Amino acid sequence: MKKAIITKTVNLLDGGCNACGIIEDENYTLTIEEQVLPLDTLTVNSLVTTIVLKNGYTREYEMDVWDDYILYKKKDHQVILKEEYDYLIYSNDSSKVETKDQINDTANLLKKVNEILITIFDVEELDFIL
Repeated sequence: MKKAIITKTVNLLDGGCNACGIIEDENYTLTIEEQVLPLDTLTVNSLVTTIVLKNGYTREYEMDVWDDYILYKKKDHQVILKEEYDYLIYSNDSSKVETKDQINDTANLLKKVNEILITIFDVEELDFIL
């Protein structure tokens, strides 16, 4: 099992005016096999997207008559992601996983990410280290 190290840095920024206080700017990075990958935020979608793009998937934005969605492709394998506000539906030909995007409990967040990687994308489970 590959190790995936998540690091968080916090920058304290001056708000710029008397009414604005100090602002905490959180930045996350994911390190897999000595490759450092930036994360937008620590959410299911951000982690899954970063990991599957590293594993050779491509991402396209698709629209049809009823809906718009993100299509991930790698050779003959396709995954559809439909997004609602803080709700995600990942599906392939045989499986479907529904989840909230923002999960406050980090252990549950990482467990859900691994479930999506294994079940939907057929990507090896990762050993996350914070």
